[in-house]
Amino acid sequence: MTSPTSPDPFGHGLRVDDGDLVLDGGDLADVSGIANLTQALTLRVLTPFGSDRFNTGYGLDVTQAFTEPNGTPVVKQLLKLNLVGTLGTDPRVSEVRQVTFDDDPERLAAGPGAVDRARAAQVRRAWTVEADLETVAEVPVTLRVNVEV
Repeated sequence: MTSPTSPDPFGHGLRVDDGDLVLDGGDLADVSGIANLTQALTLRVLTPFGSDRFNTGYGLDVTQAFTEPNGTPVVKQLLKLNLVGTLGTDPRVSEVRQVTFDDDPERLAAGPGAVDRARAAQVRRAWTVEADLETVAEVPVTLRVNVEV
């Protein structure tokens, strides 16, 4: 952990809500710490790879997963590989420990209605993904994000 005099290893930035900057009393709201890291990683995953004109290597590449005629298991493996690569490029992340989908068996056992939600996700080719990360500050983080076409 950091002391009050040491810099926050997760940085700070402007708070974003549903793609929009957030105002707080007329000023731009900020975000710091773990919240800044999870916001930055979520934005990275939700940005299509190559769509940022200032950083064409930024974002999640889902092209191969969603444009080739692959079955669900192959699509999920491609997404998992791309998620690990994308999340691992952030210098604040030291390890991507696990990536699970909402229709994985261990997640389906989590509660009522999970099987129906998982079937609906497969039909529309969208999943809720949880990525368990280890940070450079040795703070574990779970990122939960929806990945879809």
